[in-house]
Amino acid sequence: MTPASDGERIVGPAIPELNTILIDLVLRFRVKRTVHAAVTPEGLRRSAALFARAMDRQRIPAFVAVEPVQAGDIAGEWISAGNPERGAVLYFHGGGFYMCSPLTHRPLTWRLARATKRRLFAVAYRKAPDHASPAWVDDGVSAFRWLLDQGHRPEDILLSGDSAGGNIALAVTHRLRRAGEPLPGGLILFSPWADLGCRGESYQRNARRDAMFQAKEVRSLGKFLTRDSDPCDPEGSPVYADLTGFPRLLVFAGSTEVFLDDARAIARNAKAARVEVELYVYRHMPHVFPMFASFLPRAKLAFQTIARFAERD
Repeated sequence: MTPASDGERIVGPAIPELNTILIDLVLRFRVKRTVHAAVTPEGLRRSAALFARAMDRQRIPAFVAVEPVQAGDIAGEWISAGNPERGAVLYFHGGGFYMCSPLTHRPLTWRLARATKRRLFAVAYRKAPDHASPAWVDDGVSAFRWLLDQGHRPEDILLSGDSAGGNIALAVTHRLRRAGEPLPGGLILFSPWADLGCRGESYQRNARRDAMFQAKEVRSLGKFLTRDSDPCDPEGSPVYADLTGFPRLLVFAGSTEVFLDDARAIARNAKAARVEVELYVYRHMPHVFPMFASFLPRAKLAFQTIARFAERD
C-alpha cells in the first residue's frame, strides 16, 4: 500500500493478479457487453426486472440473519452477522437509482455488518423511473429518523452505500446538516456515483478500462435522472455539496472504473472542508469491488479497513 497525493492510498500490485484478470473478463462478457438498458422508462423497468430475476437466488452464510422490516412507509431488511454490538449501519444499495434491491446486495451487506459488528438496515428506497429525485433522499432521511426513534444515538449510526447508494448517503447527510438535525457518526462509501453530470476525467480515461460500464450509457442515464432538475444540485450530485461539518468519511474505489474521479472529488472536497477522510484506490479492481470478495481475496482487505474505521466510532 502506497500513499498517493492528497492522502489517497493506493492498494495492490502494479500487475494484476490472475483472479483479478478473470473477474475482469467475466464482467466484460456478462455485464459490459450484454447489459444495455434503453434510457427510457420502459427500458429501465425491463432491465431492472431482468437483473432482479438473475439475482433472486443469492446465497448467504448460515450465520447471517435476515429480517424483513416495514419502518412506516419505508421497507427494508435487517442484516446481522454473528453477535452485533451497539449501533447500526444504514445502507443504500447501488443500481443507478433504477434497479437492484437489498437482496441483490447481500454479498456486500452481510460482510459490512460483520466488519462493523453492527446490525445493518438495508433500505428498499423508491427508484426511477416511477419516482424522481429527491424521492430516494426523502426515504433515506426517513430511514435515519426511524433509527433514531428506535433508540439509536445518531453518533452510533454509520451511513453507507455503493454507487448510486453512495450518492444517497452523501445527499442524506447533506440534507440533515442543512436542516440542523443530528448527523450520523460516519460514512462508508463504495465507488460513489457522486456527479450525475459525469464531468470527471475518469469517465473518458477509464472508458475502455472499466469492466462493467459504458461511459456514454452512464452519461445518458445521468441526463435522464436530472432531466427535470439541476444536475449541479448537491442532493443529486453531492460533488457540489459543501461538506463542512460532515462526519468522517471512508471511501473506496477501483483504479479502472469510470466513477473513480467522483470518489476523488468527494475526498478532495472533504479535505477542503476540514473533514476527516480516507480514500483507498485499489489497483485493477472493478466498480464496487468489495461485492466480489468471494472471488477476490484482496477485496477482503477493505473490510479490515472498515473494521478499524468502525471501532473508532
